[in-house]
Amino acid sequence: MTSESQFTSVQWDRDDQDPTTNAFPDPIAEESNNPDQHTSGNESEKSASTGHFHEQPSAPPEPAIEAKQEPKSFTTTTEVTSPARDTDAAQKPFVTYLVTTATNDPSIIRMCSTLKKPSPNQDDTTPEGSVDNLVQVVAVRRRYGDFKFLYECLSADYPQHLVPPLPSKSNFKYLTGDTFHEEFITKRLQSLNRFVHYINQHQYLSQSSIFKLFVSDSADWLTFQKNLSINNSDEGTSVVSRVVNEDMLTETVMNYFTSSKHKKETNKEIIEISDKLKKLYENLQKLDRLFAKLNKRHAELATDYGQYATQVSRLGSTDQSDISNNFADFSQSLSCFSTSWHGLHKYIDESFLTSLKDCSKYILGLTNLIELQHNKHIDLQVLQEYLDKTRQELANMGGTSHRPPPAPVASHNGGIVNNTAQLIKDTLSTSATPTIGSTATEGKIKKLQQRVSQLEEEIEAQTAIANDLTNKVITEEYPNWDRFNGNELKASMLALCDKEIEFYKGLVDNWKGVEDNLTQRLQQLESGHTQGES
Repeated sequence: MTSESQFTSVQWDRDDQDPTTNAFPDPIAEESNNPDQHTSGNESEKSASTGHFHEQPSAPPEPAIEAKQEPKSFTTTTEVTSPARDTDAAQKPFVTYLVTTATNDPSIIRMCSTLKKPSPNQDDTTPEGSVDNLVQVVAVRRRYGDFKFLYECLSADYPQHLVPPLPSKSNFKYLTGDTFHEEFITKRLQSLNRFVHYINQHQYLSQSSIFKLFVSDSADWLTFQKNLSINNSDEGTSVVSRVVNEDMLTETVMNYFTSSKHKKETNKEIIEISDKLKKLYENLQKLDRLFAKLNKRHAELATDYGQYATQVSRLGSTDQSDISNNFADFSQSLSCFSTSWHGLHKYIDESFLTSLKDCSKYILGLTNLIELQHNKHIDLQVLQEYLDKTRQELANMGGTSHRPPPAPVASHNGGIVNNTAQLIKDTLSTSATPTIGSTATEGKIKKLQQRVSQLEEEIEAQTAIANDLTNKVITEEYPNWDRFNGNELKASMLALCDKEIEFYKGLVDNWKGVEDNLTQRLQQLESGHTQGES
């Protein structure tokens, strides 16, 4: 899977371009203006992004995006199912996943080549009960590299929002050749499905242009990938992209040299959220270790019962048909018992434990977002201290934060001698000679005043950014994550309960049948023995 490895480390180079002259047109805008210009959707089913790309779109600023993305009455549900093995042009195998979307959003329907287009006069505010607002279904195959591309785009365009993490690349699996193993594919499928579920229920991520293009079957997805400037790094990364690692490294180094008094969080709501996340993360880790250990015992029991069934079946190879049938029934029940244990072990390992690990990753993602807002406040406090020191230095030199008005020219009536002396004093005091201390002092005061002005502007801008990020975490990202995480954990626990009930109900039915058969044969033997005695 060579093409997938190109997305393991991605560095975004977004040049400063004039927004009126975009290097690459918005594919959604093109779809809206030219709904008939669609190509076959078959190419999108094998979407492989190869090579280094050098053209690049100009990303709009995030506040402008959020201002346009008001919640609408449209419904969109997306599911990732049916993994299938395929080959690219170079006959290299890879796995694709079927992304099925049911939606009545006109902006998505217009991009799809296989769906019925809405009326030309329909806009994105059409009432939900209208004829043109019927739910339509579109299906397209995407590979892991496409999900990775979507993740990188969302991370770059929405740095102040929680973008759900993807399942790990698992480079070791590629080396050992286990990337097509059923267990590996099933776990990745579960994580990818959870990934799109989170995006789909997010207020802003679900309305992003890149996500709508991703779920559509338009061939513009390939065009967008080829025209977006992505510089692939030759050095691999372990967890996150190179850009994120560089930001984290910068923050770590800067915070190391920051005094400890700035490192303490002061916002009570943020402190409460952090404590809740920490406790939940620890509990999930304990559950993960407990169920992993228990599931390992399940696998061992399944193997032991399978071997036991084999030995019992060998005991049944006798000439006496009654004893042979009894051993055969008992062996068959043991085999069924072993199969049930294997099924329960497989479900817990591939589904339940995967959901626990994904929830833990989502907690880490939200924790990183909280750490980002905390670092913003640290930067703000350091800037404020620097501003206070600069103001104090300016005050010690006799200056003010604002440039003083020019001194008025006074007239002297003390005669020619006094006027000449005053002229000499004025000349000496305003001389530009470097050796004159007053001129150097005035120059330094001017620089300090400029620095104070720059710091005040920077503090004002950083204060707005920090407050906005804090407000997003408290009022948007945490409640959204809390709702999603609660639903996911509830669904996982209920599914596990259903699986356990099915497992034990199957065991009861199985052994009940064996007991009935053995009891019936025992009664036949007793009745036959009684008749023989009589």
